[in-house]
Amino acid sequence: HDWQSYLFYFHAMLHNQPGDVTRIVSGCDEEQEKIMRELHQQQFSIMNPNFLIHFTPEFGKQLSDKGVSFQQTKYWNKPFGLKHWLEHRFGYRYEGDVSTPYDDDIVILVDPDMLMQRPFINDFSQFPDTIWNRYYRKHPELLLRKVTQGHPAAQDYSFGKSWLTAAGKNLTYVVGPDSPVHQVTMEEAEYVYAAGPPYWMTARDAYRISYHWSDFLPRIFELKPVFMAEMYGYCMAAAHLGLKHQMARAFMVSNVEMDEGEGWQFLEHVDETACDVSQFKDSVPHVIHFCQRYSIGEYFINKYLFPTDILSCDFPLVEPPPLDILSKANYSHYGDGTTELWQDSGRKSKRRYRHAFMICSLFPALNEAATFYKKHHCPNGANYEKLWNHFRWKKEHGKRKASSSSS
Repeated sequence: HDWQSYLFYFHAMLHNQPGDVTRIVSGCDEEQEKIMRELHQQQFSIMNPNFLIHFTPEFGKQLSDKGVSFQQTKYWNKPFGLKHWLEHRFGYRYEGDVSTPYDDDIVILVDPDMLMQRPFINDFSQFPDTIWNRYYRKHPELLLRKVTQGHPAAQDYSFGKSWLTAAGKNLTYVVGPDSPVHQVTMEEAEYVYAAGPPYWMTARDAYRISYHWSDFLPRIFELKPVFMAEMYGYCMAAAHLGLKHQMARAFMVSNVEMDEGEGWQFLEHVDETACDVSQFKDSVPHVIHFCQRYSIGEYFINKYLFPTDILSCDFPLVEPPPLDILSKANYSHYGDGTTELWQDSGRKSKRRYRHAFMICSLFPALNEAATFYKKHHCPNGANYEKLWNHFRWKKEHGKRKASSSSS
């Protein structure tokens, strides 16, 4: 199974996330769905009976007959899958007044490669104004500090107004002649609509967005055939509905190069103790989005190069770095063999601390999840040694995929 989803579920359990947590899975045939349902019951429901799974058709191959690769359109499963879930789980239909008894329930949409750092609670009143993007720091009176009908929230993403300019002179082709999108200013495009996950919204707003998101996306892709078309579609749908987002820069950290656009402020005054991540538990953003590569010294992770059977009985745990790794390593060794030396001060030093934070957060989190798996699914014993290191494993095992029993 997907170790990323297991990691998310496990940490949702660890942080006592209220409500249901649902994994939306697209494209399984009948036999695959049966296997995944059994797997979910055995390995995920034991964490929390409110951890659910929902199956949808495959929506990422709609253009395969036109020669468009699935790799270009696989993310289409997000809007279409969300719409399918809302229709089949809660009974939403876009006919007349879009309404069900679940209208005011809160939906939070995240990616599987996000590691939860704190529970999602619909109350931002205790957070400082510094979590919000530049626009809302300038206009705090516009914040509700919670999600209600017509007032979603999301992470501010760095693509800014690109979602609006992507259609060029063909905006009417995408949204029609009477859409409110035509009246969106460039400031609004950049600061209240350039949203990405985590997305927070009411169920009614989620369905309305998913409906138009799914509708606009194919035409946006036709004009701008890039994987970002999926995210542009969300922004276009929100603007079409006039759903200005309360935009935070600090719901997420991901890219160590980012300053204004992500929630790295909690590391601003850190020293060589950045690897002791327990000190940040009250200030860290909601999720770590581990979609980049991270390294400090000889400790490296890239989700695309990570062993797929980390959740097994025989495979070892991850070797964590020592808490004082920053006093020992002034470089980062990456999976492609390159090495980056870090200076003692300035912007490069910030990136060094951020790499250390990511490694020192992800490695223990992976070990906690893998240890839970081993304790509950390995009746004949398991390997608890913390031995896996990307470079040492690659040297000892070559390019061979890690393989071991899962029970």
